[in-house]
Amino acid sequence: MGASESTSIHVTFNRSNLFYFAGEQITGNIAFQNTHDKLTLDEIFLEFVGEAGYTTRETRRHHDNNGRSHTEYYTEYHQIPFMIHRIPVVRPQQGQRELTLYRGQHSWPFEFTLPQCLPPSSLPLRVAYPYVKYYVRIVLNKSWYKPNAKQVYPLTIFPRVNICQHPNSSQAMLASQTNRKKVSLQGRIVQNGVVPGEKLSLELQLQNPKRVEIKRIEATFIQHRQIGQSQQSEIIFRMELPDVREFNDMNLHRTFDLYVPSGYLSPSYVYATQCCGPALGIAYNYELKLDVHVRGLFTDFKVNMPVLVGTDTSYDHAPVHIINNSDDQSIPSAPAFDYEEPPPSYESIVTDGKQ
Repeated sequence: MGASESTSIHVTFNRSNLFYFAGEQITGNIAFQNTHDKLTLDEIFLEFVGEAGYTTRETRRHHDNNGRSHTEYYTEYHQIPFMIHRIPVVRPQQGQRELTLYRGQHSWPFEFTLPQCLPPSSLPLRVAYPYVKYYVRIVLNKSWYKPNAKQVYPLTIFPRVNICQHPNSSQAMLASQTNRKKVSLQGRIVQNGVVPGEKLSLELQLQNPKRVEIKRIEATFIQHRQIGQSQQSEIIFRMELPDVREFNDMNLHRTFDLYVPSGYLSPSYVYATQCCGPALGIAYNYELKLDVHVRGLFTDFKVNMPVLVGTDTSYDHAPVHIINNSDDQSIPSAPAFDYEEPPPSYESIVTDGKQ
């Protein structure tokens, strides 16, 4: 009988929402209900795993019965554990080769510290790939034992990105564009850095010398995520700017407050994994796109401005913007790992996972 059929394992963490910043300590407790009279194991340990998923476009050539060559295109899915950190929980006593657990309730505390530099979990994640995800899983180290999904705990991890300390966050971001009817729009983000739950102040200056009708102006806030060779863009919010519909005056100068949704939003970040073999690049970037819809043919145009997303705006690193509203928020996850095949060992994947 397998351990998953005759034991019950429950893990509690010091954060009920399972959200952590890179560099923080994770502590908790493992409760183990053993219904065997006697259970022998090599050891019990936790594994902290960071995994990146991305896709590549592949080709496959084959010949039909007539000898004609055909090319097929398909998507290859990659799941790369870029960090595996093993945390011992229970080991055999000195002089013993195996760990023996008798029937009843067992309990053990655990703790470990996250590395200071980690790429953020991929949130939001409306499209499965590419992604970065983290999880802790419990391993009962015995050749016949296979973990089940209930013993895997997904974590949300962000690096600290303090926009007050970023050199470009306080600079106004300017961008402008003109269409063939001489309609000119200049956009200016007053402060280029923002955290979830706060506002982007957008100052617009529109020149319309021919008094062409401006049907509407839409603002779209976009996350761009690149992991390995995969790129994906997700819309965080989209809105029509108020009081601009069917505008036909010669000038418009107005400031709009655009509120970034509160909750989990991966900060702007660039990272290269330390796997053996080629480094895997991971990057999160944001932009505000303005779509100007003008009456006439081939008159619509766009204005794009990069935006820095952080986790904090104070110099003491207090993470109030995320943790205060995360207890009741569901955490989307990347595709589940195939737990029947454990990831490669710590030694074969990373050389500095404990740094």
